[in-house]
Amino acid sequence: MSPYADETTPVPASGPDGKPLTRRQLRELEREFERARQHSLEEHGAAPPPAVVHVDGGPGIPTAVSSLTGAPETKEEPPTITGAQRAIGAALGRPRPRGRVAVVLAAVVVAAIVLVPVVVSRLGHGGEATSAATSQATAADAPIDAVMEVAGRVGSVPVVSLSIPLAPATSVTSDTLINGDGRALSAGDAVLLSVSTFSGTSGANTTGTPTGVRIYRGTVNASALGEVLAETVTGATEGSRLVLRAPVSAADGAVTTEITVVDVLPTTASGQERGPADGMPTVAFADDGTVSLSIDGLSAPTRAAASVLVDGTGQQINSGDVIIARYAFVNWSDSSPGTSSYGVTTVPGTIDMSNTMSGIAQQLVDVTVGSRIVLALPADQAAGEDALAVVIDILAVAADGTLTEATSSPTEGATPDAGEGIVRVTPSPEAAQPAAAAPVDGNDPEEH
Repeated sequence: MSPYADETTPVPASGPDGKPLTRRQLRELEREFERARQHSLEEHGAAPPPAVVHVDGGPGIPTAVSSLTGAPETKEEPPTITGAQRAIGAALGRPRPRGRVAVVLAAVVVAAIVLVPVVVSRLGHGGEATSAATSQATAADAPIDAVMEVAGRVGSVPVVSLSIPLAPATSVTSDTLINGDGRALSAGDAVLLSVSTFSGTSGANTTGTPTGVRIYRGTVNASALGEVLAETVTGATEGSRLVLRAPVSAADGAVTTEITVVDVLPTTASGQERGPADGMPTVAFADDGTVSLSIDGLSAPTRAAASVLVDGTGQQINSGDVIIARYAFVNWSDSSPGTSSYGVTTVPGTIDMSNTMSGIAQQLVDVTVGSRIVLALPADQAAGEDALAVVIDILAVAADGTLTEATSSPTEGATPDAGEGIVRVTPSPEAAQPAAAAPVDGNDPEEH
């Protein structure tokens, strides 16, 4: 039997279950018939003639003609149209693409849908960064609340946050951020300042100490503070925070703006007052800030005793601290006064906790800054010869490298020169102020 005898093969229109065949099933049957015919031709060694497979039309299924090898081209069922193809066809006004072209176009559209928003987003953020980087600085004397925020309580290390860089200053601008409720300062008064400097470009702390702050003790006068700062603090109340913006010359000669934050610290104890304890020395103050201690009717102590008269709210004192304080004492045997650092115009002294009377060192540990404490010390915990009555106002703790004097004449290695009249934030031995130090570094109050 010739392999060409049956050149047309009927394809059933329904499956074994009697249901109409789907287009996919019909195509599979066509492929099976073609493979069978090719196998038959190979067995007989004959070349395949054009063959046509007829698909009988069944219920609801139209008759189709499939062209095989060498036959006229047969139209296969196009792939299912995609959303991307519909969009392209609608936009171009053309029939939808078919086959491999459709797949490629769909892939391009999907890639565009995914990647374009990402690229646009990145370009947008890049534009913002570029805009921020190239934004122009604002005037150094602009309203302070529009250009910066200064955080932190008075007496702590402040933090400056700039909303925009400051242009080089051409003059000094001063602002009072916080009005304290303490004593108002006058020219010649003792002053205690906590000072930090910051870059007017970035807001970075430029003070140059490990803590980012320096403590100044001196008097309100231009020779110590500079004309501008002396004028600024005159009339200010203790507990206030001041901010100065001034021009400075950098190492390369460029002029920038320096921000100086000045906290005016109390020069006497500040906190919750307590009543005097029974059996302890009493303390009285004069209008000029001087103090007197009374031990009338009290027997000399045989062991150390302490009574807190004002309870401060600052940090606690440690055994290795150096304290800025006011203090006074009297000898118990004859009520004779010793050295005192109390007084409106008297500069506070310092107490080195590692080199002071043992009774003071023991009794001040864990007492808080801002406190006033009165002590009754036996001779063996005082100077060694006589019992003492001592009163101490704890004003601040001077961390390593933070205690210095204010001066308008910077020394070598100072921050860039801001010109005459601007407070300096570097030690200046020439401006050192002598201070009473009876309980500080000696054990014999009679020698001070």
